[in-house]
Amino acid sequence: MAIGNKPDVIIVGAGIFGLACAYACAKRRLKTLVLDAGEIGQGASSGIVGAMAPHTPDQWNPKKQFQYDALAKADDFWAEVDTQSGCKSGYARIGRLIPILSEKEHHLATARIDAAQRNWNGFDWKIVENDTRFAPGAFGFIHETLSARIFPRHAVQSLMKACASMGVTFQTQTRVTALDDHKVTTSSGELSAAAIILSGGVEGFHLLDYHLGAGSGSGVKGQAALLDFDLGDAPQIYADNLYIIPHENGTTAIGSTSENRWGQPFETDHQLDELLQRAYAICPQLKDADVIERWAGLRPKARRRDPMLGAMPDLSGIFVATGAFKIGFGIAHLVGERMSQLILGESADIPASFSIEHHMA
Repeated sequence: MAIGNKPDVIIVGAGIFGLACAYACAKRRLKTLVLDAGEIGQGASSGIVGAMAPHTPDQWNPKKQFQYDALAKADDFWAEVDTQSGCKSGYARIGRLIPILSEKEHHLATARIDAAQRNWNGFDWKIVENDTRFAPGAFGFIHETLSARIFPRHAVQSLMKACASMGVTFQTQTRVTALDDHKVTTSSGELSAAAIILSGGVEGFHLLDYHLGAGSGSGVKGQAALLDFDLGDAPQIYADNLYIIPHENGTTAIGSTSENRWGQPFETDHQLDELLQRAYAICPQLKDADVIERWAGLRPKARRRDPMLGAMPDLSGIFVATGAFKIGFGIAHLVGERMSQLILGESADIPASFSIEHHMA
């Protein structure tokens, strides 16, 4: 497809979706250029939590199937990327514990065991006895083995280096200001390619809004903390709407808030302090640990919450892969694979709820 120095594919945005798309395109031997308004992985993908967790195994639907397929393939994908880059993404399939805090929750958790056996091929959802390290007073725990963890900013660096080793080129500090057929206008001029994938995070929604005629998405602020505490081989913990993630470098991440209204998007405040207090109640041994980083950022949430994937209506050669919100690292590699199929005109199995048409209806 390439002619001279002209790329086959231009990807707008160097977060986890954009990099995963670049990696998939490079594997298809497409000449790929990645543009970013700032630096690689500096937005939501610069985070510290990295929970790669599935939705519940009951009430199965195409979205849950897509997420399951991605999580099931994650071991092989991140092992390949880390080998290619020579870096560590912090990926490991460590499973997840969810405290059961009432008889009603115990009944619901038990009812989902059969659904997991039907829908999670080879992965468990079971009820286990109390783990005295976590959630004092719990009736027991759900233990599921599909969940994994990753260290987001480390994963971004590993994936970026893997892409670079495969010939992907990067142009940072290059803001895209307009889209047209097979073309983007940037702060330094126009660029064209057979296919352009918009993965520009929160800022990318503004480009979509102009062409779609309505708001396509927004940013949801998240705050998180990194503690100097080693939980060893513990699974990730999910309770009281927060995650406790043990990382392989001996730190523990706590996150995150979900704020639709906020003042300063990149500053932490009392809401993070409150989150930490809730984490200490779940895992008392964290109380005396030093907080070594407080993080805040905006996560891109598409109009109807699900990711937004597909070809832009009324613009030739323009495709969209955005709106990861909370599940970006868990599904990014499958998003990249599906987007590479789309731009080559191949059949791509993407849930209808991910389509641009669904979001804008």
